[in-house]
Amino acid sequence: MHPEEFEDAKLLWKMFYAGQSFQHARAAAEHILKENISADDAILYPLMTAVYVLYGRPFKKSHGVGCFGEELIPLQYRELHGDLLKHRDKILAHSDSNSFEWLNVGQANQVRLIRRSKDKSLICSQLQATPALLPHIVSLCLELQEQIESKKRELFRRYEKYVPVQVGEYILNIEDSSGDFFRPVKPIVETK
Repeated sequence: MHPEEFEDAKLLWKMFYAGQSFQHARAAAEHILKENISADDAILYPLMTAVYVLYGRPFKKSHGVGCFGEELIPLQYRELHGDLLKHRDKILAHSDSNSFEWLNVGQANQVRLIRRSKDKSLICSQLQATPALLPHIVSLCLELQEQIESKKRELFRRYEKYVPVQVGEYILNIEDSSGDFFRPVKPIVETK
């Protein structure tokens, strides 16, 4: 492969995983909206966490291929994008003790002792995004999916000439710049 082809192979790889991540984040957000899951439902926090973590995957460190930058994000969604990544990184995918100030009561992640007359208990904060953001997240994911899909098709067309003639399974080569664009591999899908 030429250096440009090798970089394009990595980009194609990133595009496939980005498209999948946006699709899954959107599906989780749409499910919350469709089922009208309320704030007191125990499943809301895990689903919201999935939305944020899945959305952020294409923009976070990925050994071997790198990640996408903000150039992918339409201008009208840049603030939402920044908030999604900040909340993902500081409170949802990780639990940093020095995350960010929350409602003037301290860090977003904290453990507190609640003392009432005879009762005492320890609690931890569980900051949760408001479902009101979900329609915007769905729109952002859909727009990114469409953008990625279009670029992915265009890039694949450019390298279709390297598709092997022989029936079999091949891996997109993102590891060996001196190798072929597609390398034969042991099948994981049973052929008939």
